[in-house]
Order: sequence, then structure tokens, then C-alpha cells
Amino acid sequence: MKQLYGHIALTLCALVSCCIQAIPIPDNLDDALRQLIQQHGLTGEPTKDIVIPDIRSPEAQLGKLLFFSKALSGNQDVACASCHHPYLGGGDGLALPVGTLAVDEDVMGPGRKTTTGAYYVPRNSPSIFNSALYQRGLFRDARVEFLDWLKPEKGISTPDVPYGEADPNAGETLVAAQARFPVVTESEMRGVDFMQGYSNQAVRAHLAARIGDYDSAQGELIQNRWYPLFASVYGDKPAKEVVTFANITRALAAYQRSMNFVNNPWNAYVKGDKDAISESQKRGAYLYLFMPPPPSDGGTEPDYLPTQCIGCHNTDSFTQTKGSNYHRLAFPQIGPGTGTLDEPSNDLGRTQRNNNNDDLYSFRSGTLLNIEVTGPYGHAGSYDTLMQVIEHYDDYHQILDDYIDSQLWCQQPQFKSVKRCKDLFPDARYNTDLAAKIIDDEIEDGAPVLQKLHLSAQAKEDLVNFMRALTDPCVKDASCLAPWIPSRDDIDPDGLRLQPVNYQQVPLYLPKKCSQTTPLSSGSELQPNQGECISGSTAYLYFDIKEDNTNVFMSTRDGSGNLTLYYHPTSWAMPDTALAQSAGVGTEQKLALTLNKGRHYVSAIGKNKFDKVSIAVGISDPRKPNKPSDMALPNSCITQQEQSFAEVHSGKPICLAANDSYFYIKVTQPNATLTLKTGHGVGNVDIFVGHHWPSRSDYQFSAQSTENTEYLKLHLSRPGWYYILASGDGDNQGVTLQADVN
Repeated sequence: MKQLYGHIALTLCALVSCCIQAIPIPDNLDDALRQLIQQHGLTGEPTKDIVIPDIRSPEAQLGKLLFFSKALSGNQDVACASCHHPYLGGGDGLALPVGTLAVDEDVMGPGRKTTTGAYYVPRNSPSIFNSALYQRGLFRDARVEFLDWLKPEKGISTPDVPYGEADPNAGETLVAAQARFPVVTESEMRGVDFMQGYSNQAVRAHLAARIGDYDSAQGELIQNRWYPLFASVYGDKPAKEVVTFANITRALAAYQRSMNFVNNPWNAYVKGDKDAISESQKRGAYLYLFMPPPPSDGGTEPDYLPTQCIGCHNTDSFTQTKGSNYHRLAFPQIGPGTGTLDEPSNDLGRTQRNNNNDDLYSFRSGTLLNIEVTGPYGHAGSYDTLMQVIEHYDDYHQILDDYIDSQLWCQQPQFKSVKRCKDLFPDARYNTDLAAKIIDDEIEDGAPVLQKLHLSAQAKEDLVNFMRALTDPCVKDASCLAPWIPSRDDIDPDGLRLQPVNYQQVPLYLPKKCSQTTPLSSGSELQPNQGECISGSTAYLYFDIKEDNTNVFMSTRDGSGNLTLYYHPTSWAMPDTALAQSAGVGTEQKLALTLNKGRHYVSAIGKNKFDKVSIAVGISDPRKPNKPSDMALPNSCITQQEQSFAEVHSGKPICLAANDSYFYIKVTQPNATLTLKTGHGVGNVDIFVGHHWPSRSDYQFSAQSTENTEYLKLHLSRPGWYYILASGDGDNQGVTLQADVN
């Protein structure tokens, strides 16, 4: 989990000694902003002179497959994407990440919990978006950093070497260097029991051998098709030479660095489109960019540091490029901490890396690009909204008191359902006060840091709106993000691809904040994997499915009121005509079906009105098991005679005859799941399923691979008899079929 300090260092006007409220807003904002844009050298081109990999390149595509594979974790249960998913702003939507020890390894966002109920990762998962723009360091304490960011040829320092030294194994980029560390961190990907006592380098070498299928790790993956992918990128050489951890990090870096999302309204405005942002956003931009000389030096120094927002998030990248890269901000100290033996629940920040007490509780400033979607904010994710962050800078003592006195972490989605939530972080006040005390002392000595700003409500709203102008629309559009997410057509080299779901057990989709979104009108289209918003008493909607054999999950959540979802395959669904309806309570509804390509219809109908409800259609491939172990089944042909026609029963495997075999099974409950799988033996067997006897040319659902190992998971709306054809190639022999109904 990359600790890019990309969330909280919104220093806004935190370091300015004057009051933003007292800054007059010019009558002609466009002219005033044009002067400030020129003063700060802004061009609207954040990636100028930076090489951005193309997501379509073979190396970035390999990195994408690695990023979503659990094979890089010690116990094959965590992927990089488990804590950094494009649908969650490049993070995980949690205040504190859950890496290893997850109750359900595929759950992401609120609902992802540890088996012990404790939290082990001390810092919030930052976004991987625009990681190529970071030119100085990564991780929240910048423990991976260029020795001299203006002279990168001097090398990159990492925790594998003493502070201030170059790591010879760091690689060419910060992102590649950073990728070396989550896999060796117990709480993130390594696991508490994997290769205990071994060095970081030994763990990395073992993981590379696992992926490359050589040496002591040969055969660790149930299936392994990685080598041809590496050879196509790095050369046709022996596996030990091409599937190295250095190449793994190169591919991961290419994938992450390809996430270039900078086509935002603000950059359009900087380039000359005066209508690209609203009047409120223009006022917020003026407050953000306005630069009176700081009292510390009167503006007389040649390269003086401006002491407000732009001072710590500057240039078109909105990252730190001037002066110190670290700042002490006294955000609430929740979480398990990274502290000393005397204070284990504390997080000492930058000091933990450089042992310099001047950097106590300091954290790295990161980009504000796309900050709207990358919350929660803070080194421990303690604030859910940008407004909370701005209020912290406005009067940090007041908001800290409110946060800790009221244990406001219990209002955050990750913690609100936790029993005894208020007791989660008993040292929060003590640890936070230690950081705040240093700031208080600095203010008393005359430093222009975190002084009260007395911002008006309008000024706060304007600043928040300006931050939203830094959002590339792509990061809110599931179809636009599709190139960065493995599809059903992408090879799954090891069968360990993360198939993320949310707490409702529906495929993870791109959420939408319904409090800020106009509801869909009736008759609108739903896009797969894209959250939308509905209000009213009825909403008639449709969606298109592009592929046969698609598991479709219709779900609603949040908002107020109650409703039921109704499905029909050919017309607007009504309660008396629907073929299936959802189950749930209030606005928490779910309906799962397996559908073929074409247009389908779903209606949300409430007994009374519902408001600001999130609705989504998630999709997944029914032919893809969650993990290779899901394919496990006994070899029934050892003890049974071959059968070519019979009734099958849930959980009882049968031995298939050669050529074609016909079976039937009774499903007694609506909204049941029927899973079919074959294995063992030789030859090729395909599975066809229908409401009537299927054939190779007439069937409802199928699983057709080039092997005799098939898998098909069907969500069925109606009870009744279902008919199965296990069609062989004539050479199939000794193959087992098992059906499971849940």
C-alpha cells in the first residue's frame, strides 16, 4: 500500500498569519486570476516534461495483471488493488486500511474488517492516481525519496538502507522503489506468518520465484501462466532472468504511472476557457493563489516560501516543489500508531525515518489533483470531507476538541458499526495533543503556522468548490476507468485475481455522492459498475448487457425511505409482472441474476417516497471462480460408474460418460445460486444449461473452455427444474461433475 501523502496536506491558508476573510475579492476575478496564474507560472499542463506510460503498452498491461493478483502477497490473500482501487479514488475508501487478516479477502471499502477486530495498518491508503507527478518522495513520511530531487541521478533512498544513502536496488522511479515495500510489510501483504525471520530481500526473491515458477517456489501457484507475459515484455530468456522482482516492480510502476488524470476544469481555465469553472470556484482559486508576503521575511528573500495554500501545493501538479516537503498539521491521531516502545500508539511522522526531532509529527505534502474523490483525509484518514479539512485549518483547536470529545471517528463509515467504537483509540487525545503542543509553541514564538483564519462560511464553501475543480471527470466514470481494470477478456495468469465486492457482497462499483448529485429521471439508463442516484416513489430504469453469461447484481443503499427492486427482461418491471424482486430492508436491497446480452429493465418502487438512494448494476463473469480452491472437487470416477443420464443433487459429484451426458436438477427456492464445475480425467468437456434440454446450439448459459475444467455460477430468479448438458469431445474420460445449490 503506497503511502503517497496525497490526502491531507491541504495547507490552504494554514501557514498564513493574515485572515483570508479580510482579503477582498476583486470585481474582475478573471483578470486577477490571470495575473496570479502568470505569477505562479501555471500552464495547465501538469505532465509537461514527464513521460507517462500508455496503459495499452505491454508493460503497463502486465503491471495491471500483477496489481490485481493476490499472488504477490505471502498467503495469496491480498492484492495491491485490495487497498488501491480505481473505483475508490485509487485508495480503499477507509480511514485505516485492512491488508492481511481480512475476514473476507474480496471485500473492499467499509465492511472490510480483520479477523481480530483490531487495526494493524497505521496510515491511510493514499491514491495511486497521478503517481507519475511525484518528483521528490513517496510514503507519508517520504521514506522512499530521491537523495536530491533536483539531481535524481544521485539515487533513491529507501528503508532497506540507512537514511541518506542510496538503495542500489531501488530501481529507476519512485513508484518502482515504493512497490518493493508493501509485499514485505506484515500488516499489508506479507502476513504475520509468512517467511518469519527472513530478510526483505529473501521475501521478494521468493515472490519472484513464485510468479516465475522456479527454484523453491516452483509449484506454489495452482496454475501459472506468467512467464510468457514477462517474456513478451522483458525478453525471451530463462524464467530466473526475466521474472525478477525488479521487473515486477517495473511493471507495477508502469501501470500506476499510466494513471494520468489531469483533464480537469481548472486546467481548462488556466489554458483560457473562462467558463470552465464557476464563480464560486473562481473565488476559491483566488483565495488559494493570493500571496501576501509572509511576516517571517517580508518577502525580501530571493526564493522566499509563500506561506499559504500554494506554498505547499504548487505548480500545475499541486505537489510540493518548494522548501520543506513535510509539515506538522496536528490531524487527529487515531489508529495503531507507528511509535516508540514507550508510546506504541503514536505516529511520529517523518522523524520515524530520519530521527530528527525537528520533524516530529510532520508528514509529506501531496497532490491536490482529484482530491475530491480520494478521501478519507489525513495521515490516519480521520476526516471524511474536504470541509472538515478546511475547518481544521481555520481553527484546528476547535475541530480537534470536537473530534476527540465526541469520538467522531465513530461517525465514519468504517467504524460506525463497530461495537464499543468509542473505545477504539483511547490514546487519541494524548497523542494528538503532543503534536498540537508543538504547533502552539511555534505560534507563541511568532511562527505563522496554523493561526486562526476566521474564514466565513462562503469562503470555506468556495475553497471546497475550487478543490472540486481539480477533479478529472474520468475518475468519476466507470467506463472511462475501464482500461485500468482487468476485464473478463484479460488472461488471469494464476486464478488469484482480486474480484472485489462491497459490504453488500455485490461487485465493487464506482460510487456517487447522492447528496451532491441530481437524481436520475425515470426512463434513464444505468451503466454497469457506475453508481447513480434516485429519489421519489418510483424509478423505471434499464441497462444493457454486452456479453452472454453475465452475473448481474442490482443493488441500492444509503439515503432514506424504503423500496424494492423489480426485474423484467423485456419491459418496464412492475410488482405484478416482474420475474424477480430484491430482498433487503429499507434502502438496502440486492437482486442477483445471470443474464445474457441485450436490454433489461429494473424498477425501484417504494411504499412511500425514498430520497438520495444510491443504485448500481454490478457485473461479473460467472465462469470465473473467486480463487483456484473453488474448483476443488473429489474424483468421483474412482468409486462410481459413468453416467450419461441422471438427476443430480446438490453437493454430490457424479462421473461423466464419454461424449455427451444429460442431467437435471431441481432448484426449490427463488433467487438461488447454482454452481456447476467439472474436473479430473482427460479430454474436453463443456457445460450447457437451460430451462429445457439444451444442445450446443440451443442453451441459456454455458461454460466452454478448451479443457475439461469448467466452472459456472448462475444466479437464478425462479425455482424449478434446470437441465444440463455435459458435452464431451469423444476423448473425454474420467471427468467429474458437481452441482451445488445455495
